[in-house]
Amino acid sequence: MLKKLTEDQQAAIIEKATCEFAEKGYKGAGLSGIAKSAGVSVGVIYKYYKDKEELFQACVSKSIAYLDEVLSNAGQEGGDLPEMIRSLISQTQVACREHPEYFRMYHQITTEDDSEHAKHMAAIIEAPSAKAYKAVLKKAHEEGRIDGALDSSAGALFFDNLMMMLHYSYSCPYYAERMNIYCGKKLAGNKKRMEDQMVRFILNGLGYQE
Repeated sequence: MLKKLTEDQQAAIIEKATCEFAEKGYKGAGLSGIAKSAGVSVGVIYKYYKDKEELFQACVSKSIAYLDEVLSNAGQEGGDLPEMIRSLISQTQVACREHPEYFRMYHQITTEDDSEHAKHMAAIIEAPSAKAYKAVLKKAHEEGRIDGALDSSAGALFFDNLMMMLHYSYSCPYYAERMNIYCGKKLAGNKKRMEDQMVRFILNGLGYQE
């Protein structure tokens, strides 16, 4: 009989699996490699997860819970749109430093060629941020704070597109170098100044009025 794992050992499996999926993608990742990294046998993994898909879903669920917390914290920082945007950008920078593997895993998901699996994952991953961003922009629209001709749903998509690129710029080597090419290493490495510039760009794009 396989010995029951401690909570720390179970967490290690999720951590190593997330890193494996982030590096190799869903199709490229293997349970044998994950088991080796976590210091357990493949049989132990099967004791807790029926297959690779279930383990992958567990990794995604953990990362979504973490990002939900980031969104929630940003919403609690202040009542107005500029404060929320600034808080979200700032906390995203911290999140990318703490768990770059989450964002690299998302990047792998966006490039996979299994359209049905990609659609399924998009519905799970994007729902929380889509709901939050649309609600914030709708409120700002109703208060007359942003361009009245801007559709809140489209605005939420464009805003999330910028946030996705911010995620990748701080977690994926290609996008990190891309940021250096555009901004220069001095500006790109100054997170506070990058935060200021992004807040300014977004508010101008939204036509924000005090």
